[in-house]
Order: sequence, then C-alpha cells, then structure tokens
Amino acid sequence: MKVSVIVPVHNVAPYLEQCVESILAQTFTDFELLLVDDKSTDDSGTICDQFAQAYPQVRVIHLAEQLGVSVARNTGVRNAAGELISFIDSDDFVREDYLAAMVETLTTHQADIVFTEFNLLDEQSKLFYFAVKPEEKGQVYELTSQEAAAMPDDQLPFRHGCYVHPWGKLAKKELYLQHPFLPDQYFEDGPNSLRLFLAAHKIIGLLRDDYTYRINRPQAITGGTKILKGKMDLLQAFRCRALDMLAAGGDPTSFQAELLHNLQTDAAKLEATNQTDGKEYKEVQWLLGLMERRCVSK
Repeated sequence: MKVSVIVPVHNVAPYLEQCVESILAQTFTDFELLLVDDKSTDDSGTICDQFAQAYPQVRVIHLAEQLGVSVARNTGVRNAAGELISFIDSDDFVREDYLAAMVETLTTHQADIVFTEFNLLDEQSKLFYFAVKPEEKGQVYELTSQEAAAMPDDQLPFRHGCYVHPWGKLAKKELYLQHPFLPDQYFEDGPNSLRLFLAAHKIIGLLRDDYTYRINRPQAITGGTKILKGKMDLLQAFRCRALDMLAAGGDPTSFQAELLHNLQTDAAKLEATNQTDGKEYKEVQWLLGLMERRCVSK
C-alpha cells in the first residue's frame, strides 16, 4: 500500500534538511513525500524545491499565503496519491525503519490506524529522552475506537501525546478526508485525532520510538501558555472532544487529569508573570474552581 508522507513547512530552515533526509532514507520505499510550504519567509521554500528537483518521489506545494498548519495538512491530504497518510513535523526526524514497521503492523492486523511512541530531543540541552525499553520494543496493543478515544495513559505504556499528535501515526487516507483538521486554530490535533479514532474500527498501538520530537525549539508554536491562544484555544479543544465523546456514547471524564494539569500549569505561569487581571486567568480560575467543587462533592 502506497504511503503519502505529508510535511507541513513554515520557517524551519535550520531543521528541514534533517527531517527530509530521514524520510528519504526509509527502508520502505513505496511512498511519496509532500512538502507543503505554508508561505515561509526564510529559506524553507527553497530547500523544499531543491529536494523536489533531486528526488522524483518529492513534491512541493507552495501556498499563496500563510494559512496555518491545519490548512497545510488538509492540502497535503487532498493532493496525496497514497492510500495511507503519515504526518511528520518539519523540525522532527525518524529512523530508517519508521514507515516499514508501521505499514507492516497496519497490514498484518488489518487496522485503520497505527500509532507509536516517540523520543524527545531537547533543543536547548541537546539531550535525548528515550521512551521505550529495548526489551519492550515492538509490542503490539489492539484497541477499539472507544478504547483509543479514551486515551488510557494509566492502562497502556503510551504517553498521552501518542494519542493526540497527528504525527507518529499511520492511517487510511479516507479517515482524513472525512475528518479534516479544523483550520486557523491552535490545538486542532486533539479533536482531529479523537474523531479519527471514533471513526476507525481497529487501532493498533505499536510500542516503538522511531520518531524523534524536538522540544524547546525557539519560536515553536507550543511555547508559552496554552490557554486562549487563538480562535480555538485549548479549552475549546477540550469542549469539542468532550462533546464528541458524549455523542459517541463514551466517557469524557478521561480528559479530566489532562485538563487539570494544563489549567494548573497556566495559572502558575500567569501568576509568575503578574498576568492575573485578564480574561485568560479568570477563565482558568473559574474552571479550576468547578473541578475543585466537583472533587469535594464526591
């Protein structure tokens, strides 16, 4: 089955070559690489074009204006020739057998989605943080749509991000066509991943860490506080996910620990920077108060 690897690109020139080269080095060769340039203002667009000129499996789509990562991903899906989709962030990189392991697992288990663990590379300290013990690598966990949607961090050896992030997954193209990313919004990945899980019949968790996610990168979108950052902030993403779970007959309380952690983290950051008079802090405190009263009333 042909795979379309989609890389949304925006102002990542220092990291882009490592990302693309790691994809081109894959042992699985039946893939195309779509680089979707979201109107970069650095050399990223030129780097994309250079790879496309040198490698026939690379295609570049230049967006006429900066439209955001959701539109870049959706554009890649609409233009993809493959039956399967794999997203890789443009500042990350993968081991050479990344695609091979996921394609084999998806095919063997006749699954709709495969997700994996990931390593962390701290850009400031230059330290690697590995997620999977060598003796556990390759273990497979079969999940129903409801089980995957619940993101059971305490039951399976996968971090929360394995369920939420669009990267680190291999899924059937039809799922992304039916459930595109919400445009012009932050934290679009959580609601999208949840809807993919709920629409799938079988999901496989593959305990491998062939994907390296770069953290503490300057100008990264995930820096700073997480709440009320855009038209769809983290709180709206939680509400969207809770409604989807309720509509599907699931239990949205599986998100509570994640929500509480993010609320407490943002409250501390806002207090440390004396930003306690704005809408953001008031919303955070309101929700923390609701959660505290619910715990007391139990």
